[in-house]
Amino acid sequence: MTIWSDPKARLVLTANFLLVVGGGITFMAVPWLLIQRPNGQATLGYTNTLITLLILFLLPYFGKIVDRYSRKHVVLTYLATAVTLNLCVVVAILSRGVTETWELLTVFCFGSLGASIYYPAQFALNQEVFSPDQYESLSGAIEVQWQSGAMLAGALGAFLIAIIPFWGVLCIDALAYFSAFLLICRLRYQPARRATQTSASAWTMMWEGIHYLRNRPRLSIVMLASFLPFVAVMVGNFLSPIFVRDTLQQGPFVYGSGEVGYAVGATIAGLTLPAINARLGLVPTLLCTIAVFGAAAALNPLFPVTGIFLVSYALQGWGNAGSRVARSILVLKTVPNEIVGRVNLFYATVERLLRSGMLALVTAMLPIWGPANAYWVLSALALAGWTMVFICRRVRAYPVAPIPVGDEYV
Repeated sequence: MTIWSDPKARLVLTANFLLVVGGGITFMAVPWLLIQRPNGQATLGYTNTLITLLILFLLPYFGKIVDRYSRKHVVLTYLATAVTLNLCVVVAILSRGVTETWELLTVFCFGSLGASIYYPAQFALNQEVFSPDQYESLSGAIEVQWQSGAMLAGALGAFLIAIIPFWGVLCIDALAYFSAFLLICRLRYQPARRATQTSASAWTMMWEGIHYLRNRPRLSIVMLASFLPFVAVMVGNFLSPIFVRDTLQQGPFVYGSGEVGYAVGATIAGLTLPAINARLGLVPTLLCTIAVFGAAAALNPLFPVTGIFLVSYALQGWGNAGSRVARSILVLKTVPNEIVGRVNLFYATVERLLRSGMLALVTAMLPIWGPANAYWVLSALALAGWTMVFICRRVRAYPVAPIPVGDEYV
């Protein structure tokens, strides 16, 4: 029996696929359009840094929302808000006939803010409605549909950016989010517990997550290390359009092709990593995926040509997605559902702090060192993650009590 034979899985995976396609096209279009404007490169870099710091401040409250309220309601609220915002920006653009920089930044900032609450809520929802014996196949399936959506978004984005106005891209995004909203509405769901019984503050809940992790130091370090390729990818998302335009002297087709190559590599990771993890174990899998990511990032400054750029992004996709699949399996199997939001909150806070620092560093480096040499920052992050996992390679597993899954979750 495959994960796709489960009706709950079909709803969740299809909704995620639509969200990735719609949001992926938009998040390809916004950076590319911004860097074409005067001072657009600096605007994108510093906006990225500022929104990351804002999210860092808000993360405890996001974690509290995820752990106190219905995860399904949180997901639906995000999707409905995204549809509304996109349509409002479309109306603003059509009323003047031109897209302003503030409209691009509004869409970009909301996407970053919304994702910071949507993905933890969706992760916790998955942990509630699926049984533990489905976690590995679910993690792999999510990665496959995620990267399949990203692959389609990259191909469509490279084509659509050149032929339709930005408001048309937003209409596609809004339609995808609305379709995902309708699918999640059909998911029959009852929370496994009533988290609203606690009156703890957001910051208190965050410290509860830290306390849980403090008693598991090696596990905590391995989980942190598994996030570092993702931090590098977020920095790479800022670098890639600038690298394509300034170093490779290419246009949106190559930029979109890089996104497709990344998605191909990540899709292969989603298909292969659950089996690799089952055969080799968590630590060897993480060491392999992080090493591949770091080596792939180093290819861009060493060989700044279009073909190597595409190969590099395919390998980065495999390495980062592989780390993410392994981490998802680890968290699903070891962290109790009632505290998973707080644990993810801690790592999201650290990740955002690292990301803001790396983005500020790379933005400052660009005028002096250029986009090619900035890729060494990505390799350095991967090296740090690999070293942390290697040092803590004797990490112990802490099995979590299974969550009962009955007919009420069907």
